[in-house]
Amino acid sequence: MSIIERIKARYQRLGASSRKVADYIINNSTNAASKTITDISEECGVSTATLSRFARTLGYSTFSQLRWALASEINTQTESVEDIDIADSPKTVARKTLTANIETLTGTFALINEQDLVQARDYIVHARKLGFYGLGGSNIVALDAYHKFMRMPITVIHDIEYHMALMQTALMDKQDCAIVISHTGNDTDTLVLAESLRNNGVPIIVITSFADSPLTEYGDVVFYSISKDSKTHLEALESFTSQLAINDCLYALTAQYFGKRGEANRDRIRAVISTKHLS
Repeated sequence: MSIIERIKARYQRLGASSRKVADYIINNSTNAASKTITDISEECGVSTATLSRFARTLGYSTFSQLRWALASEINTQTESVEDIDIADSPKTVARKTLTANIETLTGTFALINEQDLVQARDYIVHARKLGFYGLGGSNIVALDAYHKFMRMPITVIHDIEYHMALMQTALMDKQDCAIVISHTGNDTDTLVLAESLRNNGVPIIVITSFADSPLTEYGDVVFYSISKDSKTHLEALESFTSQLAINDCLYALTAQYFGKRGEANRDRIRAVISTKHLS
């Protein structure tokens, strides 16, 4: 059953406040998928606690998970991602590939709200140490973020080797911040990293593709990377694109916050790199 169908099936058993939420989502599903819990509570005239209870009624642990699932469902119904055919010309293959990536980024942007961006930025800019964690393909995303954030006046850490990364988590605390990246959000080794961080009280920013994954339970802030599987567009690869873009957003917000201090760091890095490129 679709989310709308599930809401309709439970409608008669809902209380008056929950029916307001149900009516809003049924009539404004696209808006509901992209708005924050605060926006929806104001438009429905109900408390945020009511929205959370409504989400649990449908089987989601948080309203954010319901919002993600709704956006994903809408995205699946409306996407125009085309499989690559053996008879396609090179230009057609390129068009289909780029279109798939554009739609992935559009869907990801629809799920980002300003409150989460502000909270994530504040965790990052006030961190004593900023750690990046991911395994497999997500390790590449973590390395990319590490490479970018070295330009900021923050101490950043990352290690491609799992046991070294795990050791790093043991030495972090509530004064630090960790960004944990996983497409599925259910990799056991990634969850061990997240558990270690949580045990030490480290604020965690999670980037994942599945709202119902165990990893989301560890996130103080969670960003969802939209992706869709097909014969030629692998879900995990499209998720990679949107995960990189989320990192770019967090980096841009951090650079904006630090202003001149960030520019000074970037200038120092450019200066030392330029010695490798003699004119």
